[in-house]
Formats: sequence, structure tokens, C-alpha cells
Amino acid sequence: MSYDLQLKTDPPTMPLKPAILILAHKRKRQAYISYTTNARGRAAVLASTIRHGKAHLRDMPEGALGEFTLMAVNVGLEKSKANATVERYQRKFEREGYKLFGGARSALPKVTLNGKRMSIVDAIVQAKTKAPYQTVYRRIQRGWTVREALGLQ
Repeated sequence: MSYDLQLKTDPPTMPLKPAILILAHKRKRQAYISYTTNARGRAAVLASTIRHGKAHLRDMPEGALGEFTLMAVNVGLEKSKANATVERYQRKFEREGYKLFGGARSALPKVTLNGKRMSIVDAIVQAKTKAPYQTVYRRIQRGWTVREALGLQ
């Protein structure tokens, strides 16, 4: 295993500030878009994940480190504006023909229930489930469907 190869990043040195990170595999037209409070730390985790071939993100495409590009945009973004900005970038990349991978990793994770996109808290209220938020969140992280996590199936 060689550490000579580095993840292509824009900007070349990731900031120690909050930012929207876009990890793109341009050949396979797939992207992961999320908000982080420390762009440099998250970039290191993503690079290590790709380098060691671990499936850290759901449906992450296989590939060498040099096939991915990591971009930090909206550096210094406030947490309150993160979700709307992430969703805007996700729509932009989908319009450009990219398939999104990875789960919800934002300031407020969103799920789709009965065709409507909402926060996990709203889904719990709508489903009238007695499961606590953390239980539902962890179930979704482990790959359960939203309906299974809420106890509707």
C-alpha cells in the first residue's frame, strides 16, 4: 500500500472550518455531498477510507484514490444554512447526471416517508412510533428501510 498518492482536493489544503464537502468519482458519475464542521478532518477520514478500500459510505463506488476528487465549497457556512445548501448541491449534481451515494450526513438528517422528505423527528411524529430518535437513527444507519426503522413493517 502506497501513501505516495493523495486525494485530489480543491482547495489544495482543506480548511479547518465548516464547509460543504463534495466527493466526486467523475468517471463513474457518482458523488457524495455533506456538511462538516471540520473540512480537513473529514477529508482525512474520506481519503483513508478510499485508500484502505473500506465501505465507509453506503454505495460508495470502488476506485483508487486518484480517481476521486474532493471539493470544499461554502467554507465557513453556518450550521443553520447547511441543509438547504447541501440539498441545493445535491439537486445540481443530479441534474448533471451524477448518482448520489452515502447516507444522510447533515446537520439534520432527512428521510423519505410516504413520498415526502422530512426530518427523522417529523417521521417519528407522523408514524406515531414509540421508538426513541437515537434508535430510529441507528437503524437507518445500519441499512434498515425508513418504514422498518419506524416499526411500520
